[in-house]
Amino acid sequence: MRSEFLLDPEVVFLNHGSFGACPRPVFERYQAWQLELERQPVEFIARRQADLLDEARARLADYVGAEVSDVVFVPNATSGVNLAARALRLQLGDEVLTTDLEYGACDLAWSSVCERAGASYVRAEIELPLERDEDVVESLFARATERTRAVFVSHITSETAAVLPLDAIVARARDLGLATVVDGAHAPGQVDLDLGSLGVDFYAGNCHKWMCAPKGAGFLCVRPEWQDAVDGLIVSWGHGEDASYTTRNERQGTLDPSSYLAVP
Repeated sequence: MRSEFLLDPEVVFLNHGSFGACPRPVFERYQAWQLELERQPVEFIARRQADLLDEARARLADYVGAEVSDVVFVPNATSGVNLAARALRLQLGDEVLTTDLEYGACDLAWSSVCERAGASYVRAEIELPLERDEDVVESLFARATERTRAVFVSHITSETAAVLPLDAIVARARDLGLATVVDGAHAPGQVDLDLGSLGVDFYAGNCHKWMCAPKGAGFLCVRPEWQDAVDGLIVSWGHGEDASYTTRNERQGTLDPSSYLAVP
């Protein structure tokens, strides 16, 4: 399949998980959107972009088993995790429960949000290799306390490629009344997703890893009861009088949406 990619033929490229490569047909579609944008920038961004993004989100939502109204495009899964962490509005003394297998950038995001709020980021040790799902669940929730507000875990861990028992983790968290945030950066394209039935409150994923979309294409799926709490990465036109979860995250100033539009 080497000919289907633009990779240097002298290099054996193994690290698709960090920065995956686009197949030629995807990259060609990506460039076609960029050319279309450049031919009529005002018409494209001001008049067509919203409808085009709606169509692309609908295709993506269908693929991940979610309602289209619950899904927004973001540049990457880490951006989505940041949005979720801020939406929780943590207070002094709160705790966020996680594992010691999480992606470093997300650890930094949570540590920053917790530090500002006077909250704690609690890492449970998970023994490797993973042998029984129940052991993972028990090790994680053994660190839960009456101050725990949320649980943050990966679907597939970045460095160890472990598939965590997400169904059981989300179910236990719901029983305890805890919000759930999932870093699904490596899941789309590797495992089947049905986010509607999973019931996680916030699920951030990437399209530019195993789905082979252009770089800068991720998504955040949020349950309806949390959407009013989710701001955009910046405050821009999407925060006006007609603001919604979708507009706050799509109307982020002047951006090239071509990577999002190439996802389908």
